[in-house]
Amino acid sequence: MTVSESPQRINLGLERITHFLEHTLPEDPRAKLRVVHVAGTNGKGSVCALLSEAAIAAGYKVGIFNSPHFLEPNDAIRIQGRPIAAAEYAELRAWIDSLDAEAQSANGRLTLFEQATVAAIWWFAQHNVDLAVIEVGMGGARDATNVFGLADGQSSPLGVGRSLVQCICPVDADHLGMIGDTIEDIAREKSGIMRPGSWIVIANQERASAFHVIRQLAYRNSPRNIVNVRRQPCPDTLVSNLTIRHAKDNGASIIRPSATIPSWAKFNGTGRRCLHLKYPPLLDTYVKSHPPSANAAAGGRPEVACMSKDLNLPLMLPGNYQAANGSVAFYALDVLRTYYGYDKLTDAAIQSGFQNVIWPGRLSWLLLDCSLPSSPIAGTPPLIVATVDDITAAATLTERKPSSSSRSSTSSSNSGRSGHVTDRSSLCETDTLDSWILADGAHNEPAAAELRKYVDTTLRRFTQQRYIRPKNSRVLKCAPPVRWIVGFSQGKDMTAILSQLVLPRDSLWLVPFSKPCDMPWVNCEATDAIYAAAQKLSNFEQIDVVQFDSLAGVLDRLAADSSDTYLNVLCGSLYLVADLYRELKVRPFDALPM
Repeated sequence: MTVSESPQRINLGLERITHFLEHTLPEDPRAKLRVVHVAGTNGKGSVCALLSEAAIAAGYKVGIFNSPHFLEPNDAIRIQGRPIAAAEYAELRAWIDSLDAEAQSANGRLTLFEQATVAAIWWFAQHNVDLAVIEVGMGGARDATNVFGLADGQSSPLGVGRSLVQCICPVDADHLGMIGDTIEDIAREKSGIMRPGSWIVIANQERASAFHVIRQLAYRNSPRNIVNVRRQPCPDTLVSNLTIRHAKDNGASIIRPSATIPSWAKFNGTGRRCLHLKYPPLLDTYVKSHPPSANAAAGGRPEVACMSKDLNLPLMLPGNYQAANGSVAFYALDVLRTYYGYDKLTDAAIQSGFQNVIWPGRLSWLLLDCSLPSSPIAGTPPLIVATVDDITAAATLTERKPSSSSRSSTSSSNSGRSGHVTDRSSLCETDTLDSWILADGAHNEPAAAELRKYVDTTLRRFTQQRYIRPKNSRVLKCAPPVRWIVGFSQGKDMTAILSQLVLPRDSLWLVPFSKPCDMPWVNCEATDAIYAAAQKLSNFEQIDVVQFDSLAGVLDRLAADSSDTYLNVLCGSLYLVADLYRELKVRPFDALPM
């Protein structure tokens, strides 16, 4: 790539960004940073959210860099959960771009993602964050975020700065052909963020072939510092009266109260669902702050001398898989406080962080009606409904019943939506089901399978409760069907994803998403192509399929329809989820308290 070429595509490699950080910037910002680096196929964002919220609750200044961004490019870069200001981000990016153009590097121009990564690293360094939580963009070994050095800060060709902990979340088949042709290749690429002598936290891996590759590389890099979550006795349990201690001495933020919820949603992210953990964990190699035994010093397996402790952590993020993500986050936090001096990460602070976590666009319930009050209660982020009055108001919503649709019909409305919208982690007992959309960024087959599990559990529990409408109340004898509102990026195995989601009686609404800013390599799949993929489903003749020209048309159709109840679920791409948030004027990061 020459300087004259526009960096408009994915171009993996570290030569450009490393040269820029070392030789083009006034100073190398990496030297000021201590990093937790998170890679994997699914769960990276949730782990980053849990890690950062716990560290913030403990009183640390935390920078978070996620990929991709959610609504705008600047919201991928946050300190204390608040994005960098849009104007400041634009100015910073323009400065980086001008430096890059003037440098005339033989390695070529930075890609757009490399520019964003440089912006995050520079901004974190300038604000002297205590900890930077960095999510890998794509892969690992050749990703632009993989530029940090050893945990002890010694000079290394691997990078500058201190990568203290590397988390490897579940690895599966995604981006095939770009970062690898097999699961083993992908696992090897993602494990490229490991650093000798650092701590490595390996999530439970459903793919045995991926796990063996990851574990082998972990032992090759840091054999005595491996946290294997797979071996942990960490069941997801229900606790009726979980008491969360407030970490006042550590400057923890106010614990966000949970909304009243029905029993059919208690499996959801409610705070009553609890992750029961023990530490120190029973791991391959995990030595607490005491001298290693003679056996360990001789190269054998180290012994854990301190007593085991129990800890209950609230799981506020919906989805059964969040127990596994919570385990990864907790053990990374335990390593930080045990080995790297983050002493304020007490059990109480971690509990507070897990209680306060918000991660939008992942199993998020979005209310379509504008009749609910918009004033939040004290200590609660705006757009969160958490009062009895708000819940009661949900029972008085105007009755709307979506209609069944004829196969391959088309709607082309482009009018916008406005009004108050609520983003919540669980439904309320008096809500009408068709007043909501469940939005999730599931974009590959494993994520789609988890989404279907969540939907099935929601429907099963919902049918066990009284379904309340303004003028009558009844008990559903069978679960309502699901209306799947889907859009995909090009390159996805759409038939495989849809086969995990769609059952007979369900409806399938196909919709494109808008071009995401600063990501020219992302292209939306045409609805005709999605329709062709859906035709390969074995149950295609038993589902209704509708094509739309825009998401605005979908929302207008939902508002106008009057037929039997459906559970509305929007998924297939995080970019489509972001479009929904924009249409409904929900800005979750702006709503966070300072």
